Amino acid sequence: MARKYVRFNYFEVQLVPADLAVRAELNPEDGVINHVADLWNMQPFLDYLMVNAETFRTTVPVGDEYAEIEKDTYTFDERRNIYSFQLSKLRENNIPSKKRFGEIKENILLEQDEFIGEFISFIYDNQLNTAIVQSNLYGLTIAQTENVLTQLRFRYLDTLGNTEDTPLIVKLVPVIDGSKVRRLMEADFYKKIRIKCADVMLDAGLDENSLLSETRRLLGESAGVTAELTISLGRSEKTASLDEDVIRRTLRAFEQTGERNRPTIELTALQNEEAEVETVNLIEPRLSDRISIEVRPRQTVAHEYLYQSFIETYDRRRGDVRRVLRR
Repeated sequence: MARKYVRFNYFEVQLVPADLAVRAELNPEDGVINHVADLWNMQPFLDYLMVNAETFRTTVPVGDEYAEIEKDTYTFDERRNIYSFQLSKLRENNIPSKKRFGEIKENILLEQDEFIGEFISFIYDNQLNTAIVQSNLYGLTIAQTENVLTQLRFRYLDTLGNTEDTPLIVKLVPVIDGSKVRRLMEADFYKKIRIKCADVMLDAGLDENSLLSETRRLLGESAGVTAELTISLGRSEKTASLDEDVIRRTLRAFEQTGERNRPTIELTALQNEEAEVETVNLIEPRLSDRISIEVRPRQTVAHEYLYQSFIETYDRRRGDVRRVLRR
């Protein structure tokens, strides 16, 4: 048995006019940012998919690949009012090989209608209108997941004979937990800090004794446009830490810097000896959870097992999620 850690990220599921979404991609300072989007109540859509799992086609193109919902993974937890399913990404490129000790590798030959599947679990809290999406380096990205849900929603509306005057697309908007930054100030152990900034920071009034001012100094001396500073302990004991005073002084300087001049800071820390290592982006401290599972050799992780493992954590966290959403 091998131990594996799986991260789940929290999102609000919104419906955004397609024209605004396109403008936002072309100009991030316009469009969706200033638009009050509507939350998408996914319940009717998910109920329809579950009832018509055998007949409703969920395969959709995603670039030069495909994606679909695994039709045998639909679940509805009536007591918790939570839906879940598994999304698969089907690829036909970069196919791995089979290998035995001392023997020549053997290609995995795929039929014309066969693909390599990569999977993510998608959980929807119907009470909080919140999606919890598994993070998988090889599975669908969030942008691809939005694309898949948008295409399936259009197909669902067409099946019902409904049309929209203005097409709406699905956006997964990260749930931001501002309290994460405050908790970092009280962490016991700091493992790594990464600071990225641009020359616009040169005019920011900063504490001259923080890492932010040091990054600005290096940027100015080199006449560069962008700079990145990373300080890490590397592989060390769990209770080893960077200098707490230096890190906390940097956090205070970050809070006092205007939003336009703020650099991007990622901080890896432990709240205490019993806590797990957590990396937080201070600009966008997203709400997430990480669970530990055991995986047998030569076996994949079933969606039901992943869901049951996550829901134990979510039962304890649901009140916190509700409070963050209300703020």
